[in-house]
Amino acid sequence: ARSLSYYIPRAWRIVEPATPFLSNWHIGLISEYLTALTQLQIQNLIINIPPRHMKSLLTVVMWPTWVWINTPSSRWLTGSYSQGLATRDALKSRRIIQSDWYQQRFGHLYQLTGDQNVKSRYENDKTGLRMAFGMDTAFTGEGGEFIVIDDSLKAQDADSDTEREKVNETWDESLSTRANDPKTVRRVIIGQRLHEDDLPGHVLEKMKTECAHQYELLCLPARY
Repeated sequence: ARSLSYYIPRAWRIVEPATPFLSNWHIGLISEYLTALTQLQIQNLIINIPPRHMKSLLTVVMWPTWVWINTPSSRWLTGSYSQGLATRDALKSRRIIQSDWYQQRFGHLYQLTGDQNVKSRYENDKTGLRMAFGMDTAFTGEGGEFIVIDDSLKAQDADSDTEREKVNETWDESLSTRANDPKTVRRVIIGQRLHEDDLPGHVLEKMKTECAHQYELLCLPARY
């Protein structure tokens, strides 16, 4: 497949057919980082970006469908603060995959399997997996090559010590260790900053004090 930057505006037509695609430099920049992750030039990434900048469509809708073109066996665990949001984006990915546009170009590479094709969990015939989950739900069983958390914390919960600790503990004790292979897993945390001790802040702080995973930080403040 061509570059992710080339792919994005074409996939956009499937998920946002009534809205013109407006390119901007930040989309190309995020695409570069996601491509570097795909190629294992980097392994762990935090993207801090305000809402309404296409972050979800880029990272948990389009990127997985692009990676599956080249590596359909890859397994994806994608989460958000609620199961509903995570499922919404998994469905958008599936809509791209099942579109005539995608099938005509890439349908010969893999197909979704009918026996595991539900809203929050589907597989393909090359052993690839997409599983969507909420940070507020019990998480067991699956491992992945890509672990992507988009908006880990609801804005209304940002001032709640209990809610922040729950999310951070879920990441530390369950999600961050769900790698099928620790040497090749890619981890992405993306969202707006909501508190000093939200998940991005928690992970960045751990980097200073422990033998923790090292993360690249891509920070895109609204003023830019």
